[in-house]
Amino acid sequence: MPAVARQSPANGLIVIEADSATALPEQNTAEFQGNVVIHHPKQTVYADKLHFDNQRQLIKADQQLLIQLRDLRLLGSQAWFDLNRHKGEMSQVSYRIPSRKARGEAGRMALLDKDHSRFENISYTTCPPGNRGFVLSAESMDIDQKNQIGTFRAAKLRFLGVPIFYAPTLTVSLDDSRKSGLLVPSLGYSSKNGADITVPYYFNLAPNYDATFMPRLLSKRGLLLGGEFRFLTPSHSGRLLAEILPDDRLYEGNSTRGALRARTHSNLGQITPGLAADLDLNWVSDQGYLDDLGQSLAVTSTRHLRNRAALSWRNRNWDAVAELRHYRTLDDSILPEDRPYSLLPRMAVHWLQYQGPAGLDYSLAGEVSNFYREDSVTGLRVDLKPRISLPWRRDWGFIEPALNARYTSYSLDGQLPGQSSSPSRSTYSISLDSGLMFDRDVTWFGRNMTHTLEPRAYYLYTPYKKQSDIPLFDTSYLDFNFSNLFHDNRFNGPDRVGDANQLTLALTSRVLSGSDGRELLNASIGQIYYFEDRRVTLLDDEPIDTSSSSVIAELTTGIFDHWLLRAGVQVDTHADTRVQQGLAQASYGGDSGERLHASWRLREGTLEQTDLAAYWPVSNKIGLIGRWYYSVEERHDLETVAGIEYGDCCWRIRAVWRRYLDSNGTEYNNTALLQLELNGLGKLGNNIDNFLDRTIYGY
Repeated sequence: MPAVARQSPANGLIVIEADSATALPEQNTAEFQGNVVIHHPKQTVYADKLHFDNQRQLIKADQQLLIQLRDLRLLGSQAWFDLNRHKGEMSQVSYRIPSRKARGEAGRMALLDKDHSRFENISYTTCPPGNRGFVLSAESMDIDQKNQIGTFRAAKLRFLGVPIFYAPTLTVSLDDSRKSGLLVPSLGYSSKNGADITVPYYFNLAPNYDATFMPRLLSKRGLLLGGEFRFLTPSHSGRLLAEILPDDRLYEGNSTRGALRARTHSNLGQITPGLAADLDLNWVSDQGYLDDLGQSLAVTSTRHLRNRAALSWRNRNWDAVAELRHYRTLDDSILPEDRPYSLLPRMAVHWLQYQGPAGLDYSLAGEVSNFYREDSVTGLRVDLKPRISLPWRRDWGFIEPALNARYTSYSLDGQLPGQSSSPSRSTYSISLDSGLMFDRDVTWFGRNMTHTLEPRAYYLYTPYKKQSDIPLFDTSYLDFNFSNLFHDNRFNGPDRVGDANQLTLALTSRVLSGSDGRELLNASIGQIYYFEDRRVTLLDDEPIDTSSSSVIAELTTGIFDHWLLRAGVQVDTHADTRVQQGLAQASYGGDSGERLHASWRLREGTLEQTDLAAYWPVSNKIGLIGRWYYSVEERHDLETVAGIEYGDCCWRIRAVWRRYLDSNGTEYNNTALLQLELNGLGKLGNNIDNFLDRTIYGY
């Protein structure tokens, strides 16, 4: 019969089970043999033989011993544990951490107290037994459970048996909380900067603010010193970044270069509900700084640097904003008249009321803006736009008549001779929007679906108003797409209100999944029919006398497993070149991680581009990365990417080469990126994942 010594573990005592036991009452001890199991709060001990001292709560074992904690398994020999003082030792230790799929060994383990322990001659890996892909070893590791910190002494990291990293002292966090210390370094190469090495150090200054020091060594230029400070309070958040590169060896006169950025948000609801303030400040020392030293495609392609300070307020029906917005153009090839105006200041308010008196929807948009740009017409613009509509909707269709009014006035400086310095314009628009909904249940490709037909008609009338004496501050033609067929103005700003007497006819057809209602296909086609010439143009050109607009057709479908297809075309039957805009996209996402994206874009007279990008696993260990971004119009590459990924179950290495055109379109830059990912430890090198997220759709 098994020997059992029971005392309730819920009271902090232990339960011992064994095949047999020898009790020594005079010594208050016992010897347990065969399938010994000790149940204790937060841990279970397994052994073939052990000695238990009940008075001192001491366990000793001269043979193999297994300890099972919540997320840690320890296997060793010649162990003793003092359960009262939370002390003990174990030699020849092997351990497992199931949640991290981690394992390792230690020559000796010592429990110092309930919060502290030490491992000597320890190793750590997430590779399975027999696989030595990577091993982190150290002379010792101290564990502080209270502060959740692990400290390695004389730490060495070996990858495929080759030492790649050494640190006299290495501190790691045992949970997801922030800890001060070195972050993962990054390593890269570019033809502009040479070798590019960043070794960041993180400072956990307080629970609600921190800082990162980011020295970045550029072999061709010098040492760039960067830093970031972040803060978060119940009412405020922000991020401050600064960089300085003393004596850039490749820049004019070895000048010092730098950059600053500050972005903050403040919730001022304690003053009045819905009030907030935002600040976005950006500065660079010279126009080529982002091209030379920016680290992402989004940064290097910046043409205009924006600074903004804003105070906003929102409630159920109202929202308002007062802001200052200043632009600095970084590209000298952009003509002065094509550069954006700064708004110093801009104040805007919008009010919206659904189902107001008489069942009408009401809205009012108002704006006062002061525009400034060097060597240009400048001045103040006041714009008011009230609107009322009567929407009537049913399951089978809708109809919505609407009336818009618009008043815009100006107070200008630098106006052209012979033109008014205080022009104004008053006009109105009448529209009638309507649509029907037809649907039927169908079975296609063996699947139950719902198929719809949705015709729509939209009539718009706006009288002609002469506007040639009004400058263009922030107004251009709307991008011609399907949704803009139903817009009440063919211009995208208040400086022009287009005259209109027109009817839009369109048809949309959708296919919905019968099981979950998910949209599987959406196809639309539409065109505007004009009853009068359009006399209002951007630059007082001749009236546009065509009887109809281009035909717009769009298609999106995910009806085929793993595929997302999109297509769009603008066909102008009145132009010599019929196709004015075109788009075709195909994206594939496979069950094994395959990603493929192919696209073609056309904007007649401006661009024609193709883009082919893929990540494709060719085996369990090897994946290929590639992108070819090409300008058909200019007959040259915009960006070329080639890379390979190789990995095992516990590690993965990625190498990527990238060749891209600089922001001026005159010079290619070549970069090399390398990343080593070790499961359970992190990633060393460049952040290639973020790069691939931007490069390959759906990665």
